[in-house]
This record gives sequence, structure tokens and C-alpha cells, in this order.
Amino acid sequence: MPDRARVPGRRSLPAIVAWALLMGLSSAGLLSIVDAGPAAAGAPSRREQVRFMWAMAGQESGWDYYARNASSGAFGKYQIMPFNWPVWAAQYLADGRADQTPWNQEKVAYGKLRDLYGWLGSWKRVAYWWLTGSTDRSEKRWSGYARGYVRNIMQLRRQAPPGAVRMPVRTSSRSERGDWRRSAVDQRLRLDPGGKPWRRGGLVRDGQVVWVHRAATKGDRVRWIAVTTQDGRFGWLPQARSLPAERPPGGRAWRDIRDRGGASEASDRRLVRPRPR
Repeated sequence: MPDRARVPGRRSLPAIVAWALLMGLSSAGLLSIVDAGPAAAGAPSRREQVRFMWAMAGQESGWDYYARNASSGAFGKYQIMPFNWPVWAAQYLADGRADQTPWNQEKVAYGKLRDLYGWLGSWKRVAYWWLTGSTDRSEKRWSGYARGYVRNIMQLRRQAPPGAVRMPVRTSSRSERGDWRRSAVDQRLRLDPGGKPWRRGGLVRDGQVVWVHRAATKGDRVRWIAVTTQDGRFGWLPQARSLPAERPPGGRAWRDIRDRGGASEASDRRLVRPRPR
């Protein structure tokens, strides 16, 4: 669930790997660090799998594509850890830079869970691995918390409705005008794509929602987005340091954003717009 700490799928990974991926590093150099999992040795029926996916998504996020665990950074309907996403996206979407859009989440989760079932042989063990990263076969050695987690998923699975997992609308991994994003780290607005940060007043907090004004690609395929904040600031952020977000409550009122600049911020006032446009 997004309000609890998650145990990484690969517990031996240092925290710096997750941080590095949020900083926008290419997944190519990390493929040798993060184990993407073995190929499937067998496969369940699609109906059987989607029932399990529905149950696991209910346990993990309450079926919310935009849920985020503030402690671990796990994101989305299946609460995929940030250091796993680029590797799994490269494996199942052929694009390690793919965004965590709802459609991409479903494709990656379906492929990964199918491979895990072929490797581990049962949905109980798949659920246990998803929580702990462990392949321990003996349920007696599982913690009480892990047993409860697995039990909840298996109970939910029996309640899964017909057509439990429906594919959402496919959207591009390239963020465009009109999208809503959530900052994944504390960071500062930039003057230009890849340019200098604001000298003052440019801090965007982890979790803050922004509106995308336009986007540009610079350098080694790094995608930059021009964003407007709710308090009227305008600047550039790397897309890789943000996540998809739903329109916030009162989002339409952002059309009436007023210039919040003052005399002490004269050098930055040109970056502030009266409204997204």
C-alpha cells in the first residue's frame, strides 16, 4: 500500500541505485546491477493471471495508478520500486526510459508477473517475492506480516470480478502540454532545458503537482518539461524526475494563476506567467 514502507524487490541493492535512477540515469548501465528476473518456464492462463493482478493491485494501492509510497518511492497500481522500473520497462516495453503511464504499468506488471510465476511456480510465492524479494519456499519461515500480505491477496483473488484488469487508454511516454506531473524529488526549476537553476524561489518539493506547458529533448535523449506550479512559477524540470499525476482538486483554477513575483525577484520574473498557455 502507498502509505506503508515497502521492502525492495532486491534487498541487496544500495539506496544509491534508486536515487541514481530518479536522477535520470540511463538504465543501460544498470542492467548488470539490477536482476531483471529469469525467463518464464511456464505460464498460467490469462484469466488466472488477471485475477491475481487485480487482487495484488488492490492490496498494494487500492487500484490507484497514481499511488506513491513517500518512504520507498514505490509508485503506481502495483507499487513498482523506482530502481526496478527502468530495467523492467526495458525488458517488457523495449524502452528503459518509458514513463509510468497507466498503460505502461499494466504491460510491465503483466510481463513481470508472468515470468515470476514461471520461475516460482505459484501465485503465493509470486506475492511473497513481490513484497520481500525472497524465494524462500517454506511459508513457516515467512514473517507474520508477509503471511498476512499473501493471505490478503489470495482472498481478494477469489473476489476478482470478470474482466478484472482492463487496459487503460494508451498514452505516450513523452509528456506533452496539458499533462499533470508530480515531482519525484526536491529539485529546482531551471531557466532553460538543462540550464541553470533559479537563483532563488525555484524549489519544487517532492510530491508537488505541476502542469506541463511544453516539452523538449536535449543532449542524450533527456526529456525536459516546461511546467507551471500552482503558485504561478514557470520553469523547466527533467521529466525523469517526475511522475504522472491526476488533475489536482481545483486544477482548472490554475488558468487564473497570478504573477507572484516581487521586486526582490526581478531577475526571475520573466519566468512567471499569468496563466499556463
